[in-house]
Amino acid sequence: MDNSNYIPDETRSVKLLYLLILVGLVGILMALLSMNIPLFAVIITFPFVCTGGILILRYPQLMLFIIFIINYFILGITRYIPIEGISIIMDILYVLTLILIIIQSALYHNIEWKRCFHLLSAFSLLWASYCILEIMNPSALLDGWILSRGLIINGLIITVITSLLCTKYKILKAILFTYSLFTVLAILKTFMQKYVGFDTFETRWLNNGGATTHLIHSGIRYFSFFTDASNMGSNMGGAGIVLGIASLYIRNRTLKIYYVIVAIVSLYTMMLSGTRGAIIVPLAGIALYTVVSKQTRSIILGSISLALIYVFFAFTMIGQSNSSIRRMRTAFKPSEDASYIVRKENQRKLKEYLKYKPFGEGLGLSGDGLGVKLSKRFTTSIPTDSWYVKIWVETGIIGLIIYMGMVLITIGRGSWILMFNIHDPELKGILTGWLCAIFGMFMSAYGNSFWGQFPTMVIAFMGMSFILNGKYFDKELSNYTNL
Repeated sequence: MDNSNYIPDETRSVKLLYLLILVGLVGILMALLSMNIPLFAVIITFPFVCTGGILILRYPQLMLFIIFIINYFILGITRYIPIEGISIIMDILYVLTLILIIIQSALYHNIEWKRCFHLLSAFSLLWASYCILEIMNPSALLDGWILSRGLIINGLIITVITSLLCTKYKILKAILFTYSLFTVLAILKTFMQKYVGFDTFETRWLNNGGATTHLIHSGIRYFSFFTDASNMGSNMGGAGIVLGIASLYIRNRTLKIYYVIVAIVSLYTMMLSGTRGAIIVPLAGIALYTVVSKQTRSIILGSISLALIYVFFAFTMIGQSNSSIRRMRTAFKPSEDASYIVRKENQRKLKEYLKYKPFGEGLGLSGDGLGVKLSKRFTTSIPTDSWYVKIWVETGIIGLIIYMGMVLITIGRGSWILMFNIHDPELKGILTGWLCAIFGMFMSAYGNSFWGQFPTMVIAFMGMSFILNGKYFDKELSNYTNL
């Protein structure tokens, strides 16, 4: 056989690369000569897009990080770049990721589908099915149903994507570290607002209505790059619990110190939000930790810490001159708080209205902002001021039972897994941190309707998926240890 005309594949690849570079350079030159800026931008970004596409096809786990990153900052961006319907970006990312998972499964057979079949995915499917049937609710509105797609399906999608792509312990640790970096950025932004001042865009946001809830008589409520102070406060409380508990078990000394520092500053930043309901996040988190840890020392220390915190806020006036402490203290005396009294009265009115509406008023038709834009009716005229109340108004008592059951039963199952099925100490510490933070934030959602906003829902459903798949991480670490 004559191989004199044979050209190695490597040589062909190099020639193709040279040809593409030449075509690109000619294209750039033509774009500059014709002052065609869009064409110039496309040509310049094309190699990066191709490289990114190749990397994502090779490492589909990158999509999990992309979703996590964009989810954390997506609504903060709208304060600087007003984009209508920006949540569509997340919808596109979800669809692309699901398509990528299907491609990976078909071509490389490297997707372990069994990982996504667990309690949370089953409950999420039940919830999505119930919400889809809500379109038949006589008082429902099609626009409200469509605009509530995130509430309907996002929990299921996030659960499936996380379960299928976070399959290695190193990915779990990388997500935790990424989360800590975002927390640091949120802290720095809050400190800038407090010690430097609000920037032009934040000032405009405050002047357009934000000031009514953030510049109040008791002091300034800082919001960092979150949607509002309540969202920021609860998330900072959650970050403090995640990183604080994880730091107790992390083996790397440098990382342990770093997580401790970020956790402490996160809790301080939570106080700067002035969100009274946020205080329940660390309290509930610590309470659950004392149970899950199964350690006598942790139970004693946790109980003493909870008692001291309660006594400090409920029975002393220490730090009363500080506006953040003063506002947090009102959470321990709700009967003396005018805002709490108004909320209870609103709930009484809604209870009377919803007495014969077991399926609620319809998706998107509560008084949380979206409903006010969609329709003028009784339910949209009363602020919900609570995630639980929002779910109750929109989907009825049946929907509230399903949703609360989904989260609380999952947390209960996660607690069982951590107490009896996870053996690696570091893994148990990280997952316990996630679980306690999620429990705390869900408890806090009674007083603030932040649970369904970015980034809380993604963080919560990702965290619950990590925990329910904890046995796979534990098995991986066990096999590694036995090698």
